[in-house]
Amino acid sequence: MNSTIYKLSDEDYAALAEEIRKKLHFPCYFSGVVEAVGREDNILRLTASLILYRRRPDKRNPDESYDSIYAVSAVWWDFVCEGEEGIILDDFDFERFTKHLIEEE
Repeated sequence: MNSTIYKLSDEDYAALAEEIRKKLHFPCYFSGVVEAVGREDNILRLTASLILYRRRPDKRNPDESYDSIYAVSAVWWDFVCEGEEGIILDDFDFERFTKHLIEEE
């Protein structure tokens, strides 16, 4: 049995967050599955139902066409890292992931 743990990088988290942004059908809610390719061609798969908290755009600034995400809450999530041999143990951290989904501090 292989006991190697896949350690997710900032690039892995950013790729998953970008996939969620691409699939948003509702501005404040995401439910679905996103995948990204990690190191050594491992598949990183996040299944989630997320509530995205957005601030109101500043009407005085015409360049703001959307509300930015300032917080994320999970209704439910599951993460799987899969390689050629099957499921791989990983160190996925939801809090670290949300930092890549949040658009403002």
